[in-house]
Amino acid sequence: MIVWPDEKRMKSEGREGLRRFRDTSAAAELEASKEKWTVTAWPWSDEPPLRVMLENEHHEVISVTMNEGGIWLLADEARAFHMRTAESLDRDARGLPGERPQQPGTAS
Repeated sequence: MIVWPDEKRMKSEGREGLRRFRDTSAAAELEASKEKWTVTAWPWSDEPPLRVMLENEHHEVISVTMNEGGIWLLADEARAFHMRTAESLDRDARGLPGERPQQPGTAS
């Protein structure tokens, strides 16, 4: 399943780029899958390359890009994340300094 953005506030180029992606077999496969994919980025131009990025519930990201030849290419996007404790998030939110990991090769 794909969750599409609200196209009412979108420029015509964005709507056209999404329409072109909607017509692909990649979009049909994602629509038919049991996973929920959310469109997180879409084209701002109607000229190639056109890129659409989607993210699933597990925060896996894929991009689908149409090149100048009209070929749509699917790629996984690597995304690094770090688990944070509630305390470190609270400290950051309050703007307090925290411990920074020591860089290799520096004196303590």
